[in-house]
Amino acid sequence: MLSLGVKQLDEILGGGVEEGSSVAFVGSIEYDNVILMHQAVFEALTSGRKVLLVDFRQPIKTLLKELKNHGIDYEPFLNESLTIFDGYSNLYGQTVQSGKNVLPNPLDLGITTAIIKEELQKGNYDILVVDDVTSQYTLQSNPKSYIKAIVRLTNSVKSLGKATFVALCADVFDKSSLATILIPFDYVIEVSREVVEIKRSPKPLRVIEPRFSYIRTNKGISLKKELYQSLEGLKAQLQAGENGTIWIKDLKAHRVQIREEETERSLIETVYDFLGFEKGKELLYVWGKKQFIGYGEYSKRHSTDIEEALEDLFKFTMASGGGKLELVELSESTVIIKGTNLFPGGKGYPYPLHPNYTGSFAQFLTEFTGKHWEGEETKCEAMGAEHCEFVLRKVR
Repeated sequence: MLSLGVKQLDEILGGGVEEGSSVAFVGSIEYDNVILMHQAVFEALTSGRKVLLVDFRQPIKTLLKELKNHGIDYEPFLNESLTIFDGYSNLYGQTVQSGKNVLPNPLDLGITTAIIKEELQKGNYDILVVDDVTSQYTLQSNPKSYIKAIVRLTNSVKSLGKATFVALCADVFDKSSLATILIPFDYVIEVSREVVEIKRSPKPLRVIEPRFSYIRTNKGISLKKELYQSLEGLKAQLQAGENGTIWIKDLKAHRVQIREEETERSLIETVYDFLGFEKGKELLYVWGKKQFIGYGEYSKRHSTDIEEALEDLFKFTMASGGGKLELVELSESTVIIKGTNLFPGGKGYPYPLHPNYTGSFAQFLTEFTGKHWEGEETKCEAMGAEHCEFVLRKVR
């Protein structure tokens, strides 16, 4: 299997893509598909594969510099396991360029594809990479002939037992041309507008909805949720506005405030003081439910494993300073969660301080499973217990 360099994508595909298969990375004008394709190429190079890369989109120096901005450094592999063909200079240069690895006339599709196939065989490469086929398409006097040439090239490379990675911008092709050019590809992966989606795969996929949210970072295309599962990732996403606001940059409409522990404890104690124990606990529980509306549905779209989904939730809680959560018991009808150093903390309070956590867990489980869950905090550090404990039960 060939890993594509993104854990979530590999997991959906059952470990990656098959050796010798053809993969189309389809994107839009932001070219995030190109970044993901090069992450896959970099992963292949680091695992010992040999790659022939044909660059039609920009000068090679510019390509290498651009990729370094996303944590992809090809320099150590050049002239060893990576060869780059310059298909750019003679498309746009004022004079004819010549030399090693320069395609003499990229618009001559017969010569260009013959050179590529000959080099693939002679150099014993594992993967042909084309960045990208859109540039050539826009320059053709007969686009249909060009599409046929790409289809022939892809199928002939496949017949050699080599893999093909190709990037293209769907916004440029009309619907019929896009469908035609994608015919020979075993895998079609769409990377656009902060969503990666598997459009085609020769094997059954491991999830109901084969898609996940991403963000482009200095380490390439990253799973968006992973940015909020570590303190470093969360801090990197905070952005202060000049008007006294702080935002999580890549979550729309998520304004945040740094809050002292005493402030939240005071709020919880005030609720109990005004409403009494039973009504106060009920309000805090409902507050927690309200805070978590939508989280379980989102998680269900990206995972079918409830234990994995809860662990992701625990990572986010720890990264955001909420404390440490651990799964103690998981059955079809009962979930028990242990918590330490939860927010707010402290000792010497007669009532549990975290009914909102219980409400959040109940809401999450209800959305994720499609069954109704309720629960309670049966132990609390604030009341002198060694740890907090939350018992959730499926009601129906």
